[in-house]
Amino acid sequence: MSEQLFEQFDPVSAKQWKQSIQAGLRGADYNETLLTQTPEGITIKPFYNAETTPNNCNVSYPESWSVTQAIFVHDTRIARGLMLKSIDGGAEAILLQAKTVFDAPALFEGLQLAGITLYCDFDFYTADFLKEFSAAAQQSGAEVHLGIDIIGHLARSGNWIHSNEQDHQLLIESIKTPLASGLGVHIDNYGNAGANAMQQLAYGLAHTNEYLNYLAQKDALPAELSISYYWSIGPNYFMEIAKFRAFKLLLASLQHEYDTNIRGVHLARPSRRNKTIYDPNVNMLRTTTECMSAVLGGVDAVCNLPYDTVYHKSNDFGERISRNQLLILKHESYFDQVINAADGAYFIEDLTKDLAEKALEVFKQIEASGGLVNALKLGTIQRKIKEQAKAAQEAFDNDALPLLGTNLYPKSDEKVGQTVELYPFLKQEQRKTIIEPLIIKRIAENHEKNRLDHE
Repeated sequence: MSEQLFEQFDPVSAKQWKQSIQAGLRGADYNETLLTQTPEGITIKPFYNAETTPNNCNVSYPESWSVTQAIFVHDTRIARGLMLKSIDGGAEAILLQAKTVFDAPALFEGLQLAGITLYCDFDFYTADFLKEFSAAAQQSGAEVHLGIDIIGHLARSGNWIHSNEQDHQLLIESIKTPLASGLGVHIDNYGNAGANAMQQLAYGLAHTNEYLNYLAQKDALPAELSISYYWSIGPNYFMEIAKFRAFKLLLASLQHEYDTNIRGVHLARPSRRNKTIYDPNVNMLRTTTECMSAVLGGVDAVCNLPYDTVYHKSNDFGERISRNQLLILKHESYFDQVINAADGAYFIEDLTKDLAEKALEVFKQIEASGGLVNALKLGTIQRKIKEQAKAAQEAFDNDALPLLGTNLYPKSDEKVGQTVELYPFLKQEQRKTIIEPLIIKRIAENHEKNRLDHE
């Protein structure tokens, strides 16, 4: 019936669409009025159709995605309890985070985690801890992704974990573990520091290539290599969908240059950059649409941010709400019922193609100049990200970049000073580093400091 209905209408060409739009503009300039430039250098047009986007991007999607809960490991007894509580509450995966060495056997003692996926984000690694954690985690029955990312640590902290030589030995050891994957790439470092979507793709691809190239040179590159990717999700709904899709295209192209089959496993969390301490309930709206972008983009797991994570200590209510947002998306909004729902959407297909092409150009420039680590040592990556972060900050300060409840429709009588439990602003320590670390800062920080000072 629907095919017969459409047969009654003549096809409309892109030229006809444009002519009709220009007639409606009544003399206004088409390019100045309706074409928009994004920070990625992409031109957004007023319409897209099959003629302007002739070929769909062949992107692989997981059969489903996992509701993930983040748990910080300090006291192993407390962390065990939180893991069990999260799983009972509907979590299908756990993101373990830690800043110091902990007792891995004690954390996993007696736990049966078959069917659960564990992702790891640790600020440290030693050869002994690696063996101990791997053995204990494997006994639990969980699918474990260690996420060892020595370059990510370098970019975030300014230093290697131990030293260049020791860290690269850890890198080789990471792919020898019997776990689902040992190697990780933290693209979220770039996104949380202010990199736009195209930059995240280019730097993430160059980051991956550093590992592939090193392993190939050491004759340590396996025929099958699993890499866990850690992403931040920005607020630009369609751009973020296209970002995840474009990276899969780029990764598929990169692996053709090596004698290996790469299995990328993607975990995404909403970025902290646009989260606020004033009118914090709006953060629920922000994280909901951001998580939707990640799902539609084809990630394997989504770990939501609690709405009050910027200024409150971890608490049961905030964690439960963040998990329930994902459960609603999956089980009540049926975001797990269609694989690759964005397939064939002209706008998203066009964005995917443009992002991939522009990111590939930047990737080639990085490789021609000596690779990502060399670019980090020269400060090139940091400078490029700072430029983007500065542009976004100026747009926010001039009200060209609105944050609802902060610089758009703020509650002028709202006071939050008495509720702040954590220092919500950038902390900069004076310490010696071998490179300039990435600066991770929220856009609303200066604005919020001023408000807090005048409460």
